[in-house]
Amino acid sequence: MLILQKYLIDMKAFLIMLSLSLLLFILPKKTLAQITSAKGVILEKGTQIRIALAVVTNINNKQAVGSNDMGFFEVKAKSGDTLLITKRHFDNVYVVVPNNQDLIINLVRTDMLLDDVTIKAENKQQNLSAVRLEHRKKTYFYGKKRNPLYYVRYPLAAIMELFSAERKNAKRFDRYYDNEAKELEIDRLFNVSLVKNNTSLTGKQLNKFMLDYRPKHKQIKNWNTYDAADYIKKSAKQYLDTLNTSL
Repeated sequence: MLILQKYLIDMKAFLIMLSLSLLLFILPKKTLAQITSAKGVILEKGTQIRIALAVVTNINNKQAVGSNDMGFFEVKAKSGDTLLITKRHFDNVYVVVPNNQDLIINLVRTDMLLDDVTIKAENKQQNLSAVRLEHRKKTYFYGKKRNPLYYVRYPLAAIMELFSAERKNAKRFDRYYDNEAKELEIDRLFNVSLVKNNTSLTGKQLNKFMLDYRPKHKQIKNWNTYDAADYIKKSAKQYLDTLNTSL
């Protein structure tokens, strides 16, 4: 009797999932993939000061807009897309577009953060991790250690998630997250503070050196601060020799 009841419950769940999947195919594609806009206002954190000319970029579709004089913005986006907000002298922020809800985005001035590369990197890492968690909350299987029996018991749900927009958004952001995490590792070992401490470069020469001699992630994987300082000193000597040769 118990086996029969369990069978009927599983069959009912299967039929419900089957009905939902058929409904997805029956609904007009325009309804499912309707393009919407993400709207909101950008403020300086801890104040009511609105920030104009901040750049809001949708990293899913590469659309970008600037906030107006009142700090308002509107960018083409769908629910679940990831926005990157940048503004000179402010720390970058990532947010996930919610369902039918305007955004209030608070930016932190970089001079309010401690003048420590590690602190700034941790601040960005926390923001990236929070956004990744937000994406994974929208999926049931992706990024979670599920018992293999879940896939056997709910095969249709697992298959549907494979093709869902939420999973695609989560995977896309994971790739972005991995790239940004590598850049943060480089920043910890190659940054303006370290270069100034180990060279005499300033101004335009310093800026050009930072761009031209920024190491690749595979170079710094096994570095410590001594390795970084050695690389900076040798590279700066090479850079200055190049400048003297061109004169």
